[in-house]
Amino acid sequence: AVAKQREEPAGAARSGDKDFSKTDYTVFSQLFEQLGRLKPQALCRQDKACRVNFVGEAADDHGGPYREAIAHICTELQSDVLPLFIRCPNAVHGIGLNRESYLPNPSAVAPQPMAWLCFLGQLLGLALRQKETQLSLSLPAVVWRQLVDEPLRADALRSFDESCWRSLQKLRGIEEEGVTCADFADVIFETFTTQLSDGSHVELWPNGGSAAVTFENRGEYCDLVTRARLHETQRQCDALLQGLSYMVPQRLLTLFTWRQLELLTCGTADVDVEALRSHTKFGVGVSAHQRHIRWFWMALRRFTPEQRSLFLRFAWGRSRLPISAAEWGDTKFTLHTKQVARPDSHFPVAHTCFFSLELPAYTSASICYERLLYAITNCQAIDIDTTSGARENREFEWSESDSDD
Repeated sequence: AVAKQREEPAGAARSGDKDFSKTDYTVFSQLFEQLGRLKPQALCRQDKACRVNFVGEAADDHGGPYREAIAHICTELQSDVLPLFIRCPNAVHGIGLNRESYLPNPSAVAPQPMAWLCFLGQLLGLALRQKETQLSLSLPAVVWRQLVDEPLRADALRSFDESCWRSLQKLRGIEEEGVTCADFADVIFETFTTQLSDGSHVELWPNGGSAAVTFENRGEYCDLVTRARLHETQRQCDALLQGLSYMVPQRLLTLFTWRQLELLTCGTADVDVEALRSHTKFGVGVSAHQRHIRWFWMALRRFTPEQRSLFLRFAWGRSRLPISAAEWGDTKFTLHTKQVARPDSHFPVAHTCFFSLELPAYTSASICYERLLYAITNCQAIDIDTTSGARENREFEWSESDSDD
């Protein structure tokens, strides 16, 4: 069992110690401290890597808290709470493909971040082995290709930095813009350096900052920039691959294409409403034709992809659906009617361990949409279990020594 604190404890933010309070109380760092010391094989259980207890929350882990912990750390990783990933340039500038994607941070080279990345690689490996482990990470192809040892083509740069790729294309064919050797130096002021995704600058050859790009050597410059950018996350990807290979032999990883590895570990970002409907059953006295059930499906279709992911996390503790019938297995989403006298004044109640939802019989489609949206946006705690273990979790108080248990 792994006890985790989801909220920063009172008094944790100390004067002059902001970095400590920012990262050490993340669920990811707690998971790393408690599981990272174990032999990787100890995590290779059939269903899930460990049992999760959330400090101060009345939740008994029959699957829901574990899935919620995995979803929570993915949210942390794709934020500025941890220094491991940054938004890719296409996301920053709002152009090109993969505007929602994150890259490993090229600056994350210190021992601690590298150890974290290795541990994350282990979680990726567990996602290949366990049905309950799925990581909702949005990473561009340049990352996945390195994990399965696929060649990085020059156009892969476009998948995460469209602006840089376009600039290099224009520079290669600058004579088509009417620029000649004679006036090249009047319009191009580059040296043999380039800026990486994290904003840092690197020299493309020794003393590159003092070497001007000329009409004659511009092709070499473009090649060197492309190579530097495609391999800017190589050290971080190597750390991910090290952890991944602890769980799955590296020789087997090369049997996957990069798309297959991404799909098997992270699933599909958007929640397919029709796929969810096809794996839905109804509680006693509930049918698909009742108006509040019809309004429920209308609300899901009206949600944005991000909101549908929030709903799935609210109801099941994970952000993405299974990708195959085998992964679904016998799992069904169950819809119950919440029996209350004044349904419009109540919110839906989810049971994440059992993938079920109690939905009040709302009197209009708009109220159903509003109540459901409020619930999935504002409720993260798993806090209504009544077992003795759940009650113990609610009363449990976090201390520094707990991370060593």
